[in-house]
Amino acid sequence: MLKKTISWALVGAFAWVWWWAGHRWEYLNTSGNQWFSVYDLFTLISVVVLLRSPRVAASGMFGALTGTVQKFLPNLLWLALAVIVARLVNWLLFGVVNPVDHFTHAVVAVVVAGFTTSLWFGAIANADDS
Repeated sequence: MLKKTISWALVGAFAWVWWWAGHRWEYLNTSGNQWFSVYDLFTLISVVVLLRSPRVAASGMFGALTGTVQKFLPNLLWLALAVIVARLVNWLLFGVVNPVDHFTHAVVAVVVAGFTTSLWFGAIANADDS
């Protein structure tokens, strides 16, 4: 019961960090830089990746949480590649405004979305009774 309580408390804390980073962090959300839609899209993609991954064999109080995050980390590179290709397609269709700035913001949005998603997803997995 203690493990479940702590895990769900962590879900709440990690969910707040996820929300703040994607919707309130000034780096991603200033006038002219509204990356929350990219952030939300790659959160959904991260959830699909996490759901398709085999469950982590875990032991200890935080085993499923740390195992989920560790197993997800290599996917951040692939998520970054996906957003870079998405930005290239956007530029081919609509032109280039500031390529370095857009690449940087896009990659940061995706990496933070993926990492924070793996945190709250791992905390939910850690709360499982089995």
